[in-house]
Amino acid sequence: MNIKKIILLFTTIMGLCLGLSSCSSYRAVLARDDEKYGEARFQNIIDALENKDKEGIKKMFSSNALKEAKDIDGGIEYLMKFYKGKLVSKEGAYNASHSKGDGEKTITMKYFYMVTTDEDKFIVFFIDKVYDKKNPDNVGLYMLQIIKLSDREKEFDWGGDKTRCAGIYRPEDNKK
Repeated sequence: MNIKKIILLFTTIMGLCLGLSSCSSYRAVLARDDEKYGEARFQNIIDALENKDKEGIKKMFSSNALKEAKDIDGGIEYLMKFYKGKLVSKEGAYNASHSKGDGEKTITMKYFYMVTTDEDKFIVFFIDKVYDKKNPDNVGLYMLQIIKLSDREKEFDWGGDKTRCAGIYRPEDNKK
């Protein structure tokens, strides 16, 4: 084998190694399973509600969402009183939003569940930032909304202009 081929082979292998190692920060992002992540977060929310675990709910929020939220403790208290019953069934959907502002990647997920308990029917909706390279204090729940299924038309817009807020969505907070 001549020396030029050896150098070319070595350079190619080194280039591949460097290229793959520079992508290591994205491996975790690419390897995640959005549906399983959402299911786990949903189950943690339901468990905390059914067990009246106020601190458990609070710990799920990102530190920045807690700073931005208006009366997070009052919002959690509201949810504890509002959500009734034990989970019987659920149907869910999710939406991923990827952005790359200032060269830094973020991934925000929106999860929607129609929930039936042994006492009522609800929508459980949450916005969860699962990755923020530039600001890890954004990672965690941003918004949690639980409404009665019967109020879907007037109280739900996928966290858009009508309902988006940091912390717990409460209809009375959004009345103008």
